[in-house]
Amino acid sequence: MKSQIWLTIAGISISTLLIDVPQSLASIDVESETVEITSKNKFYAYNLPRELVSELKKYEQNISCQASEENLQLIHYQTLINRGIALQQQQKYRESLICFDQALVEQPELEQAWYRRAIALSHLKQYSQAAFSYQQAIKTNPEEHTSWYNQGNAYKHLGRNEQAIASYQQAIALKPDFHVAYYQLGKVLTRVGQYEQAISAYQEVTELNPEYHQAWYSQGSLLNQLQRYDEAIAVYQKTLKFKPEQHQAWYNLGNIHLKLKNYPEAIAAYEAAIELKPDYDLAWNNHGAALEALQQNKKALRSYSQALQVNPNYEKALNNRRRLLLSVSNNDTILSNTVDFE
Repeated sequence: MKSQIWLTIAGISISTLLIDVPQSLASIDVESETVEITSKNKFYAYNLPRELVSELKKYEQNISCQASEENLQLIHYQTLINRGIALQQQQKYRESLICFDQALVEQPELEQAWYRRAIALSHLKQYSQAAFSYQQAIKTNPEEHTSWYNQGNAYKHLGRNEQAIASYQQAIALKPDFHVAYYQLGKVLTRVGQYEQAISAYQEVTELNPEYHQAWYSQGSLLNQLQRYDEAIAVYQKTLKFKPEQHQAWYNLGNIHLKLKNYPEAIAAYEAAIELKPDYDLAWNNHGAALEALQQNKKALRSYSQALQVNPNYEKALNNRRRLLLSVSNNDTILSNTVDFE
């Protein structure tokens, strides 16, 4: 009986504590991932008996907003929201929608319900409905930067690029140090061919958060694409300073050095990529091309063979190995016909 009373009190405490989850921290969509607060463990910080902690976990697992459980019209809308948040923390996004929809029946302009509803729909990849829900949240509170940002992500997934750009820009206007908004803005600007503006967006990211390696890498890729090789090399080196295990940055750095005929530097970069990813067939092939350019044909042959061991159907590596075995060597032909650039 005593344990049951404690469980009831603890359950009430959970509902109370969940009310004040800051919306600005509740969900930020970064690329394809959603960062969620998983603060439920703090509810177990009290010195509770072990069996009560176990019961609390069961209580959370059994949270539901199904109408068959009880008459939802008698439940306060904030309790419905709290249950929906708890379900989201368990990644039960479809079930959480029932809670938020029922809360909106009681309070049609309830920002938190629209916002949380949109988060669930984004996780379910129902981006059109998510964008609509964010719109409703923004109508109620146009000053909430995460609503604008997540709306931008929904538009990005829908291919509605201009609306995504406008949403990210509004998020940044509300929160100028919102570096992930600058990053996503850069991604969409790249998609629509506004490369200089995208580079500027990525530079804003690294000004605000110098260790944000994704922005360094994306900036380097754009500079590489624009054939601004010296700048791209410097930016890829920054990427690798903060993320030395990023094999594709090493590979791209190798490709630039290969284009510039800096063969020893290219070889070193490809070897770093291969060390991190031994089955990197593209790196093995281009490693062979750089070695062949230095007339280190035996080593080049081994690299082409390694590429084929990883991918027996890799046509370029197959042709390179066959050609080298026939002792046909021409550096210009090598660079134009034997390498793969991503």
